[in-house]
Amino acid sequence: MGELAACACRFSTTEVYVSLRYRDRSLRVTVYDGHARHTNAHLGAACDLYRRVSLRVLDRVVRACSGEWGIGGDRESGVGTRMRAVLPHAGANAYLLDGGLA
Repeated sequence: MGELAACACRFSTTEVYVSLRYRDRSLRVTVYDGHARHTNAHLGAACDLYRRVSLRVLDRVVRACSGEWGIGGDRESGVGTRMRAVLPHAGANAYLLDGGLA
């Protein structure tokens, strides 16, 4: 989950908001950075692609844990980009017992 925070810091020129919650037997991580979503679809797609490439380790770990992650979607008040990841307890436990991505 450190990759989410690092990516948010890379894009933000102001503050970074991080929320960690354990609910419904899943760890839920939400990060908002100060980088406003692009109104131009082409620029938005390029920005999202750059973020996704920056989060390739997160992608592999979350998939291995049968979780999900994403960029964008619902936003709280204010400007910025939301990135989130959800790791189910059972998937994360199995990942640890299997030795991770080794």
